[in-house]
Amino acid sequence: MKLWGKSIQVAATYVGTVVGAGFASGQEILAFFTSYGHSGTIGILIATVLFVWLGYKMMWLAHTMRTPSYESFNQKLFGPLVGTTMNILVFLTLFGVTTVMLAGAGSVLEEQFQIPYLAGTVATAFFALLILRKGLEQLLVVNAIVVPSMFLFALFILLDGKVDSPLPISAPVSYEFLWKTVLYVSFNLAMAQSVLIPIGYAIREPIILLRASVIGGVILGFMLLVVHTAMLANWNEVRFLDIPILFVTDRWNEWLQLFFVFVLYSEIFTTLISNVFGIGQQLRELVYAPESRIYLFLLLSAFVLCLIGYSQLLMFLYPLFGYLGLSTLCRVVMPSGQLSR
Repeated sequence: MKLWGKSIQVAATYVGTVVGAGFASGQEILAFFTSYGHSGTIGILIATVLFVWLGYKMMWLAHTMRTPSYESFNQKLFGPLVGTTMNILVFLTLFGVTTVMLAGAGSVLEEQFQIPYLAGTVATAFFALLILRKGLEQLLVVNAIVVPSMFLFALFILLDGKVDSPLPISAPVSYEFLWKTVLYVSFNLAMAQSVLIPIGYAIREPIILLRASVIGGVILGFMLLVVHTAMLANWNEVRFLDIPILFVTDRWNEWLQLFFVFVLYSEIFTTLISNVFGIGQQLRELVYAPESRIYLFLLLSAFVLCLIGYSQLLMFLYPLFGYLGLSTLCRVVMPSGQLSR
């Protein structure tokens, strides 16, 4: 029973790392799946299988190769020269996403509760630091609390009744959605490696990793499918919206709308702490300093960048990271005996 509990915690952390503001707002799902109509459903089913298989493979490799961070993981996967280049780009992108998540958290608190932007970002950074100082165990606990709320939010959308049948009624006229599916999975797993690698290294029982991958992948697939069907049913209304899912939640009462705000903030926050944790694990291999000081430095740096802007660099790094993720996944799916060469 204890192993199942740990498996659920790891699965929740997997889900919490993948699910961010783009997922919660519906933007990612609209761009990668719903824009292809019912063919997007096929893409979601494929993505679910890939999240299960590749999530497990990544954690299992970290477990067997004994790599505590994506720094050492990429060094073993690609060799010293390519691995170092990959790690620099991964660091820049993860840190960029961290900055965006911190800024997003401040914006949500300002828009919904009239909390000043600076106060909201400082409070979020302070809360994140308190959790990160407790280490991996506290990270698992936070996600185990937050992710059920995300799942419940998906159930509310399903029970709302304004959903369309996800089943394709005819063969796809274009197969571009397959490429978008692979890019979606590669980008999100490349982001998630910052947490999946330390987890794979720290967990002693491989069965936990397998169960967590199955549970996490299926939950991700379910939430993707629910939001996808809701936007399919309201396609004409949502396709030009910045936050498509708001069209669905606007019909809810004020308490359910408040719950949506909590879910949105939580999804931003879990991505924030996961990224800072992953970067911190990398820096620990390069810099001799207490973990808490590394986390404080990262959060302070992200806060400063929230003030001066980071969007242009991130617009360049986001698509680049998707293609870097493809490189990582191609190496991960290779037979294990070839990875150490």
